[in-house]
Amino acid sequence: MIKRVPKIFISFIILGYIFAFFSLFDPTKRLFGLISFVIAAILHIVFITTNEYQSSRHLALASKYIEKNIPEKSYEEILKSAKLYENEEELYKLFYNKTKYKVTVKKVANIIYKNINKHDTPYLRFIGSMLEYIAGDLEKAKRLLIEIEEEKLTIKMVRLLGSIFYESKDFDKAIEYLSLYDPPYAPMNEDELAVVYGLGISYLQKGDRKKAQEYLERVELRNPKFGNVSQILKSLESDSKES
Repeated sequence: MIKRVPKIFISFIILGYIFAFFSLFDPTKRLFGLISFVIAAILHIVFITTNEYQSSRHLALASKYIEKNIPEKSYEEILKSAKLYENEEELYKLFYNKTKYKVTVKKVANIIYKNINKHDTPYLRFIGSMLEYIAGDLEKAKRLLIEIEEEKLTIKMVRLLGSIFYESKDFDKAIEYLSLYDPPYAPMNEDELAVVYGLGISYLQKGDRKKAQEYLERVELRNPKFGNVSQILKSLESDSKES
């Protein structure tokens, strides 16, 4: 089984089906449409047999089992997914909004926590930590992640650790971990924005307004609406003028 295919494959699949559909209305392009359809269909079949796609399907089932309050089944699907592909993007999309199912999320998190030694990987620890965080248990969420070797921490893991330490009011630790992925340029995506923003507000809580302003201005440069950063900077500037 293929582990994954480039994201551009999905664009080719969509375009192929679109061209095939519109060729139905133009007799002179039906051969081209048929070829487009065949190529798109082949790429589609290849895509749905990849580990990445199958992993996503298991995560989607795990998400549905949480909503149906069946934690054991959710755990089983999470394990199946984790064995196929470490799909952090899909995991975040499916689970970040599960706060209204805290009771079931906590049950799934507890199962992962109790069985972590049987299936110990950084990715599974990340899943368990995310669920513990959603359920409100910052201590367990922290324990799962801090045992991962530093070089195996992904930006999403660091982002979560930063949030955990920030909410625990351990701003030095939040800065220490977030700094692992502090980009040497303007943040380019949501994860980098979150890291730079987290550094900014952590320095702000420590009372280092200069450092805080430097980081928050980098966020504002890319996305003024992220984390209400423009308002925070205006407040900082207003306070400095008054003093």
